Amino acid sequence: MHRLTSALLLGGGVLLASYISAPAAPTPEPPRVSLATMAAIDALAPFADDVAQETERLRARLTAMPAVPVARRNPFNFGAGRRPDRPARTASEPRPEAPAVEAAPAIAWPALVAVLTDGGETPVFTGVLGVGDGIEMVKTDATLGGFRIGDITSTSVELIHVATNTVTRLSIR
Repeated sequence: MHRLTSALLLGGGVLLASYISAPAAPTPEPPRVSLATMAAIDALAPFADDVAQETERLRARLTAMPAVPVARRNPFNFGAGRRPDRPARTASEPRPEAPAVEAAPAIAWPALVAVLTDGGETPVFTGVLGVGDGIEMVKTDATLGGFRIGDITSTSVELIHVATNTVTRLSIR
């Protein structure tokens, strides 16, 4: 039963589409061109010849490709240009030797992780410092691996490097 209804619906749809798209009357013949219209078209013939000549001239220009200009300066090419010659040094000029000075190793400052408070009437602050892979809890005037802890506020900790007496303030970010 489903096949019969599907076939009827399909057939009805095809008939409806052909009825809607079919014209109601046969198409009329195209109108005849009058002698006046033909005379106007013939009057435009020289203009059409000029357009054809211009088209051919432009096509000829397109076939002759202009040569690619040689780049004088390329701001994206570093070091390809010729460098000026440096004056040669003579062996008679001795170079002054600077005394070898060992640079002091850089100070590895701990990082401030948090500032804790005990919550009393007069709060006592405790700084939580990240040292290497570990975490240390310090209070004022404590020492921590070459550092002395100075003032601790609610947002920062003051550290003093004992060997160099360098002071820095670590703040919470």
